[in-house]
Amino acid sequence: MALSGIELLDDAHRLDSFDCGKPALDAWLAGFARTNQARGFTRVLIVHDEDTVVGYYGLAPGVIQPNSAPRAIRTGLRPDPTLLIGQLAVDHRHAEQGVGSGPIKDALHRCVAGADIVGGRAVEVRAIDAEAERYWQNSGFIPARDNPSVLMRSIQDVSLWLADKGH
Repeated sequence: MALSGIELLDDAHRLDSFDCGKPALDAWLAGFARTNQARGFTRVLIVHDEDTVVGYYGLAPGVIQPNSAPRAIRTGLRPDPTLLIGQLAVDHRHAEQGVGSGPIKDALHRCVAGADIVGGRAVEVRAIDAEAERYWQNSGFIPARDNPSVLMRSIQDVSLWLADKGH
């Protein structure tokens, strides 16, 4: 197995055999990833094995409304800008092999770098299920006040965590 580094999805990458065990994430990759990226909605970053995608995440700008934002994130009465990690999945054949940790670190680094360039108050994730909610909470993310599947962590906190961990 010779996995690539993290790259932007392009037309050479094969998506047809991707199966993470979560049909919504498989369907998003197959049906929307290229279109969303081409239209400028999302950047899709992937890890591949000989051009077959084995892991991916989507990155997009977002906002969190003040009534949804946890106190640690909220800055006032206006929506706060976020950097959204909208999808994150690893093919089940590559699970438990560390494939997911690289994209997560890469996504967090890109969020911090993006916030330095254009601003942003927090990294936002949208967990697909209770298992993902627990994962993100264990990673220091705080659930939105009105939706436990939307979780956030301040850019400052993410930046400090990355520096502390030597990432």
